Amino acid sequence: MSWLSAFGRGEDLPSGHLPPIDAELGPQMTERLARHVADAFHDRLRRWQEAFSREQQLLLARPERAVTVLAVVLADARKRLGPLVAFTVHPGLPDELRTSVADALRETISSAQRSLEDSVRDAPAPLRNAVRQNSLEPALTRTAAPSPTGPARGRRVILD
Repeated sequence: MSWLSAFGRGEDLPSGHLPPIDAELGPQMTERLARHVADAFHDRLRRWQEAFSREQQLLLARPERAVTVLAVVLADARKRLGPLVAFTVHPGLPDELRTSVADALRETISSAQRSLEDSVRDAPAPLRNAVRQNSLEPALTRTAAPSPTGPARGRRVILD
């Protein structure tokens, strides 16, 4: 439970010790653990949304600089999606829960991208193009390939 709480707060701790959520735990424990997993995921997703919203407001507040910093801001937002994307494919989660959190993430990212595109609809073409060229949605298909020899030095393992 402490790992899930940390994940929900935005911390990325090694997850190799997380047991699979399966029928061996019993129906009550499985349901309780699945609820904690979903809560932690949604807490982390909410934190991502809040950070992205703040960044979007900063971009819109200084439109003259938006084109130059947009790629960096969106690259950072995509990077922060990494742990969430990895979570959606964690092998210890039951299929139904994995599908549920993946769907929630996909909808959130699609909505954020639409919101960003809508916010620049009347902006100059370079800004509109920069938003399209730096879409958030490719982050949904990127998951880190596991290393056959373990994690690389200097890098944290988000989820095994």
